[in-house]
Amino acid sequence: MQVKPANQNLFEVIDEDRTRIVNLKEKTCTCNRFQKDEMPCNHVVAVMKDLNINTYNYCAQYYTSKAWLQTYEETVYPVGNVREWELPEFFEDIIVLPPKERIKSGRPRKRTMAAAWETKKQNKCDKCGQKGHNKKTCRRITA
Repeated sequence: MQVKPANQNLFEVIDEDRTRIVNLKEKTCTCNRFQKDEMPCNHVVAVMKDLNINTYNYCAQYYTSKAWLQTYEETVYPVGNVREWELPEFFEDIIVLPPKERIKSGRPRKRTMAAAWETKKQNKCDKCGQKGHNKKTCRRITA
């Protein structure tokens, strides 16, 4: 990857045929992985490698070893046998049914969108037989 700095915080990263913009101050990348995962994507890592910056400084706090250890610090007790659970009476009266959705047989239909370059199906006139209009809009002169 080729890194081109625009200023101190903004960088252009050229990855084969694509260009990504990385903003270290706002912790963003145009691939959106840096924002979603809160962990440096490969474009950000390329910038940090170029600047000799530690990538761990840009990871979210919950990816740290300390956060992982704190997650499991408390004792997790097993829930036991379902038959031994003590439930309030109103829970026992509730009957949960599956959704009323009919599953269609066969292979699901593809949902493809027609590309802009594909030609649309044109109407054919019942009067004159030409394409591009219908009999209501036909301008054929009938004598």
